[in-house]
Amino acid sequence: MAFWLSVALWAMCWGGMFTGIYNIKNLGSSNPFTFFQAIRMFFPILAMYASLIWILKERRTFPFARDPIGFFFLYSLIGLISSIFLTPTASQGASPFQGTYWVSVYLSPLFVIWAILGESRVKERLQAVIYLNYGVFFFLTFALFPTAVRIFRGQAAFSAFYNLPFGFGQVTKNGTARYAMIVIIVAAMRFLAERRRRRYFWLGALAPALFLLMQTQSRTGLLGLVVVCALYVFLQGLDWRYLLAIPVVGFIVFVSGFQMRAAGRFDMLLDLSGRGSTWGLALEAIGKSPFLGWGFDADRILLNHEQMHNSYLHAMIQTGVLGALCFFAAFASLWFVILRSGLLQAVRRHRGADRIVLMESILIMGFLTSRGFFESTAAFFGVDQLLVIPAMAYIAIAASEPVAEESPSEAAEEWEPA
Repeated sequence: MAFWLSVALWAMCWGGMFTGIYNIKNLGSSNPFTFFQAIRMFFPILAMYASLIWILKERRTFPFARDPIGFFFLYSLIGLISSIFLTPTASQGASPFQGTYWVSVYLSPLFVIWAILGESRVKERLQAVIYLNYGVFFFLTFALFPTAVRIFRGQAAFSAFYNLPFGFGQVTKNGTARYAMIVIIVAAMRFLAERRRRRYFWLGALAPALFLLMQTQSRTGLLGLVVVCALYVFLQGLDWRYLLAIPVVGFIVFVSGFQMRAAGRFDMLLDLSGRGSTWGLALEAIGKSPFLGWGFDADRILLNHEQMHNSYLHAMIQTGVLGALCFFAAFASLWFVILRSGLLQAVRRHRGADRIVLMESILIMGFLTSRGFFESTAAFFGVDQLLVIPAMAYIAIAASEPVAEESPSEAAEEWEPA
């Protein structure tokens, strides 16, 4: 029962994606889909409420006192204070409960993971949550793939936005590249890990995801591809066969990033695409409330709905310097734990699904950490946060566990770790 409850609660967090408090006006709609879009905004809050009951019933202790996720709780609590007392006024376009709502849904996956970590066989439950994430990403990648094909064939114009299925709205090309990158990480890891013919099944996912990544021309996605490839070499060790992948990765980065996106101009490759002016406006707003910020969703209110495109500035405008330090500490402490525990080397001595999921989690965190400098990774309730929290939890557990010593015969099988 606890296993399926964990999955159901995490699915409820996903149920609140692609909607929000802006849909509250549609609660009285007679259109079933419009009403469903509105009612979904409460799913993460219900998941948090159910998790809190579970935690209190089982008398769970707080598991994140020495865990990177604990810093996200501090960040959220500071954001809650800011959202209640410092949210921009209605004259600035804010509703009275706007910040409070967004910090509440941000807390929901944290409470769900808290409830899960108190259970037995916790890694199996975390794996189920992670696999649910994978399922969503594979679905969205394949749903967006036909648009990329139409653009490639000249049947659709290249746009900064891709339409999500079922009328759930739009996603930016950087967001689309994020979906593709997660599929690339998972499909590539599974292809390398399988020894049987079924390994080639993963090429059926890897090729479309690479094509979608190229078609978006997303520099954050291409940067993530390079970071992930380099990090994989650290995890698995040097092997001459990795040289076979260098031309493929180089071709994707050169064609998509340099030729298609930058039109062959190096200065265009480094252009910030308007981020500089947005960051300047953000710093002005932060200067007016530097310690506690303006509450969650303040960037959308104070910057005329512009996207921040930087996790740390996003955290700062919402929670000030105090909250931003906690947010930064969550990522910094994770990599400190990884390095201090020697997990980059020890991961080779893990076995089976545990080894694969652990490597995928480290690669995903490498991608999202690099992405955070140019996108608002995990600074608000969104897709990135639902990736980060279980991956962090899984890595932290693995870093605290002893692993078996690697035998010479096992060391020879590094190319195929399954």
